[in-house]
Amino acid sequence: MKINLLKTALIGALSLSALVSTSANAHARWLLPSHTSLSGDKAHYVMIDASVSNEIFAPDKAFKPKEKGAQWDDTLLMALMPNGEPVTDTIRAYYLKRKSSAAISLTEQGTYHIAMTQKPTLMTFYKDAAGKRHRVFAKKADANLPKDATDITTVKSISTVDTFVSHNGTSKPAQLGLGLELSGPTHPNDLFVGEQARFQLLQDGKSAGEGIEVSILKGDTRYRNDRGEVKVTTDKDGMFTITWKEPGLYLIETSNKVTVNEEGVDSGRYALFTTLEVAPE
Repeated sequence: MKINLLKTALIGALSLSALVSTSANAHARWLLPSHTSLSGDKAHYVMIDASVSNEIFAPDKAFKPKEKGAQWDDTLLMALMPNGEPVTDTIRAYYLKRKSSAAISLTEQGTYHIAMTQKPTLMTFYKDAAGKRHRVFAKKADANLPKDATDITTVKSISTVDTFVSHNGTSKPAQLGLGLELSGPTHPNDLFVGEQARFQLLQDGKSAGEGIEVSILKGDTRYRNDRGEVKVTTDKDGMFTITWKEPGLYLIETSNKVTVNEEGVDSGRYALFTTLEVAPE
């Protein structure tokens, strides 16, 4: 089920390093849930941490609120209930310098889809007289560029930063319907060591197609000399598979160049940062 709110609000703004590459040197964005599965008759709260870092799931740079001195409010985080409707009045969120944190009430049974909801970023790249490359955060028409600027291009970036939490069993997660996101047939909260997971990469609610590289990285990279990044590629239906070797939290990361039909914009790029948890055998 798609949510109408996302038809008018694009998801996420992506940092330049993550836009250009999904390499190990890029700073990733992520949501870190305190739990991915909860049970019980009463409503539960799940804590969500959000940050930008090179060391996966180790907080570094928080998502800042819109106004200086303000708390991180629910306009930066969206939680879709199992029926696809947004959670509207139970998100409590805070800006904590190195991370932003939120508590979300799970009142319904099934799977919640939780995502960031920042606006897209417009970046104009150019070369100066010496051939050095620069960027400004604006369209060409609005950017204060030097007179000798050359190779001027404007890129629109849209990212999805999300995770899934299930309450009293799983259900098919609601789709965002815009940008990149993961879909089944494997459920994102039903992952176990030794089992193969099969996912479909969607772009604007449809198959993203073949040839898109997907990076799969286990968290706690701070404690490993080898980051252990696994890369797979989507097939013609946008499908890819992975067999989990270790339990823990993983970040699924990918990006894709897209056509943007907008005056003053030369190209666009979608990106995805999805947090999943793999349970022991």
